[in-house]
Amino acid sequence: MTGYASEHFYLKSTRFFIEIKSLNSKYLDLKIKLPSFLDCYEYEIRQNLGKKIIRGKAELNLLIDKDKSTSEKVLNKKIINHYIKDLKDINSDSNSDFLGIALTLPNSIGPNISKLNKNDINIIKKKISTVFKAFDKYRSDEGETTLRDIKKKLLLIKKLRKQIIKIEIKRVLLKKSTIKRKLKKLKIEVDFNRFEQELIYFIEKYDINEELIRLESNLKAFDRCLELNKPNGKKLGFISQELSREINTIGSKCNDATIQKYVIEMKDNLEKIRENILNIL
Repeated sequence: MTGYASEHFYLKSTRFFIEIKSLNSKYLDLKIKLPSFLDCYEYEIRQNLGKKIIRGKAELNLLIDKDKSTSEKVLNKKIINHYIKDLKDINSDSNSDFLGIALTLPNSIGPNISKLNKNDINIIKKKISTVFKAFDKYRSDEGETTLRDIKKKLLLIKKLRKQIIKIEIKRVLLKKSTIKRKLKKLKIEVDFNRFEQELIYFIEKYDINEELIRLESNLKAFDRCLELNKPNGKKLGFISQELSREINTIGSKCNDATIQKYVIEMKDNLEKIRENILNIL
C-alpha cells in the first residue's frame, strides 16, 4: 500500500502541483487537499480514489504553486473581509491598518483562476488520473518485490517443516527407548498394562504430528491465496495467524533442542512475512 507520485502542470498561466502518496494501514484513511474553488469536486474525487486505493493511509494534494504562477493576481475579497472582521474583534483600535494586515495573511491574494470552465475541470481530472496511474505503478512494482520476498520466506518455512518431520520420526522412537532403558536401571517390577497406558499418554502429550499436518494445510492455503487476482491482504493475515499458532504449538510440545531451533527460524521468517502482508491490499 506504500506509494508515491507527483506532477506539475500549468492551467491559465497558473502552476499546479499534484501529489498522491500512501502508507500502510488496515483501513482506508483518505485525506484530500484542494484549492477552495475546487471544494465542490472533493466528493467526486474521494469516491473515485476510494474505489481504487481500497486500503492505506492515503493523501491527495492538489495545490497552486504561487511562486511559479504567472497569471494575474486578484484580491480574495471574502477572505479579506473575514480577516478584517476577526482583527477588529481582537483589537477595535480604529487607528490600526486592518486592511494592510489582512492583505499580508494567507490566501488574501491569489491567482485569477477562481472561475474555471468545464474544459478546465476536465484537464484537472485527467491530470489527477495520470498521477494516480504513476502512483499505482509504484505500488504494483513494490507488490512484485514483496511477493518474491514472501515466497522466498514461505519456501524456507516449508523446508524447515520437512526437517522437523525427519526428526519427529526418530524422536518418538528415541523417547520410547529412553524410558524403557531408565526403567531397567531402576530394577523394579512394572505393571506393563499401566506402563503402556502411561506411555501412550506421554507420547500423545508430546506428539506434534497433528500440528505438522495443519501447518502443511495452512501453507497450501497461503499459496492459493497468493495466486488470487484480487485484494487478499486481510485473508493472508488470517492465515498467517493460523501458521503462527501451529508453529508455536510445535515449539511448546516438541521437547527437542533441534526442533526448537527450527521453530525459532520458522517464527523469524513468518514474522517477516506478516510485516510484508501489511503492505498488501
